[in-house]
Amino acid sequence: MASNLTYSQLVNLYDQSFIQSKRRYLSIALLILYIPIGLGLLLIRLSLLLLLCAAAAAVPSLNSNRTFINLVSLVLGILTRTDSLTEPKDFIHSKQIFVANHITCFDHVPIKSLLNKLYSVESNDYLNKESFFLANILKKNVSAKKLDSFGKQALYFAENLATNGSFKLLKFNLDCIKDSSMDVKPVCLRCTRPFLFCTLAVNLIESNQLINLILFLFSPVTIFKIDFSLDKHSRQNGESFEQWTENIRHSMAAKLGLELADFDSQDLEAVWHQQHNQVQIKNDQNSQNERLALQIKEILPYVTLETIEQHIRLSSSLDIDTVMASILDSDSQESSLLRTQSNPVVNQPKHVITSSKSSIFPTRNERKKMSFEERKFELVNKARKRYLARDYNLSLTDS
Repeated sequence: MASNLTYSQLVNLYDQSFIQSKRRYLSIALLILYIPIGLGLLLIRLSLLLLLCAAAAAVPSLNSNRTFINLVSLVLGILTRTDSLTEPKDFIHSKQIFVANHITCFDHVPIKSLLNKLYSVESNDYLNKESFFLANILKKNVSAKKLDSFGKQALYFAENLATNGSFKLLKFNLDCIKDSSMDVKPVCLRCTRPFLFCTLAVNLIESNQLINLILFLFSPVTIFKIDFSLDKHSRQNGESFEQWTENIRHSMAAKLGLELADFDSQDLEAVWHQQHNQVQIKNDQNSQNERLALQIKEILPYVTLETIEQHIRLSSSLDIDTVMASILDSDSQESSLLRTQSNPVVNQPKHVITSSKSSIFPTRNERKKMSFEERKFELVNKARKRYLARDYNLSLTDS
């Protein structure tokens, strides 16, 4: 993992807000008005997508049918555009691997739709495997070991992890095609979700493939712009595999206008997991602190929860006796300070831990200025008097 990689460096790889607009309040108001329409659209599209998935599973040949591909694009709200057309011979009579950057779990749909529509090319072979079953529609996975003998066209997302496609290009992992003799054709993807006076998120931070699907179905339209203009890359004699991979990545980053990241998908996932673990540990600690504060509140009902939590943090301990001693000592020091302020003495203590109120036992005004030792002495005297009175009564009864 990249040694200096932190969580704060990764957040820009994803959209941190669902709405991206300079007129934020206007966009939020329009989005609120759109919500009923969006939810209805989501339900209708989801029902149709499930039917299409069932049909594709029952009749695998539908994955190559142009009408079926266009229907899947329509249900997902995908609109595909391209400004860079290449010669059909570069696709029809070529045995190659399309290597693309990764933005969403449905990136293969617009690429397949455009190849089928413009060049009548069937690209059914995919090296990436998706765990989300709906993301496998129109896909036919192939093992890298059988790649050269399986078909003429294949698609591979070399980043192995989807980002928002507008910040940095992750390091490529092309190990699965290292031993293949097929040429590599770079494919550059851009994706936007236009809305009234704003754009909607493409890939939200902390999202998953289910959330990505919901964004597709809820949004009015998702526009993919595909660029096929980059030349094929064939590995030259004497060129190392690592250098060949970096050359492909550099050419795609330059075309997309993106910076090159010095980390890959595994580094990114490691930082995500580390961040989630830290958040979980912090939540567990806060939960333990809350339980301890409630226990102490039952023993010392006149102490505020805010004061108890303050002493839990100051004592850095979850031991109930340690925290209670800190609270009582603090009250004792504060009471002593109040007395010394009325009768000044030399060498007053400079640092005193204070509670949120003048005393933690504010039942009577005269008790606020009594130290812990004085209250203890008073309780002992009362107990002694009760004990002596009981002995005196017993002696009278015996006589």
